[in-house]
Amino acid sequence: MDESTFRVAFDNEGSKVVWHHVDGPDAPLKELLLSHRFSLSFYDSSESGALRAEFDDFQRFYAMRVYQMSWVKERGDSLRVSPFYIWSDREAVISWAPDGSPAASGVQQKLKENPDWVQSSTRLVYYLLDEVLGSLFPFLDQINDQIARLEQRALKRSQRGNIQAEVFRLKREILRTRRILASMRDAVSQVVRYWTANAANDSFYYMELYDHMIRLFDTIDTYRELVNSVLDLYMSSVSNHMNEIVKTLSLVTTVLLPASLVAALYGMNFDYLPLSHHRWGFLLIIAIIAVISGGLYWIFRRRRWI
Repeated sequence: MDESTFRVAFDNEGSKVVWHHVDGPDAPLKELLLSHRFSLSFYDSSESGALRAEFDDFQRFYAMRVYQMSWVKERGDSLRVSPFYIWSDREAVISWAPDGSPAASGVQQKLKENPDWVQSSTRLVYYLLDEVLGSLFPFLDQINDQIARLEQRALKRSQRGNIQAEVFRLKREILRTRRILASMRDAVSQVVRYWTANAANDSFYYMELYDHMIRLFDTIDTYRELVNSVLDLYMSSVSNHMNEIVKTLSLVTTVLLPASLVAALYGMNFDYLPLSHHRWGFLLIIAIIAVISGGLYWIFRRRRWI
């Protein structure tokens, strides 16, 4: 994608803040970093592939990396994580989203309509971070929806299917999200302390970012407990179903036990057995078995065992 640049003015001895945002390939990014004398070391170190947010203070400027998250539904629900980089000094802000960023587009639209909102480069970075963190709340709502669907499936025997694998998959994604949010919480905490030390009048806005981060982290912790509860609910439901099967088989075996006992007795190799030579002996034995079995069935029904 082409480079997108947005410029706004703020009242600081007639100087201006310039915001450069780059989507996609990093070719224009390196030129921008060099032209504004931003170090490439932070960008180079971020190529390790580790999904960990970071904040670095380079004295003359600072740089940070946070993450945007979304669900990809092409092959089931899978977590997609994309980084969002920011470099900033007193006069310029450079942001880069390798996979594109709706957050940057949202901030750009807002500031086009309200350019007076930006009073410093710090305030501009605040709007960017606020938009990125704000986009994570709908993402967490989608996790909540997935947990609710799994709970319903765990209670309905006909819809269970491969629910256990789905629960473990969602649990892994939640743990992955939690690790990323934990690093983002630390990075936001560092940038808030850095900003508060340099511009105390904006501390209210900075603490709002940290409050967002705490809410996000607490929410993902709650969802981790909920997905564990779904797994417990599924295992309990399976166990109850198995108990019902065992109970039914035990009752059927008990009802048929008199017939098995009589058949075993009359199968013994003796010359004389009661009613063995009687004209109606067979029918009488069948009647006795039916009465005993019917009595047992009536007792079980009365006690609501079946």
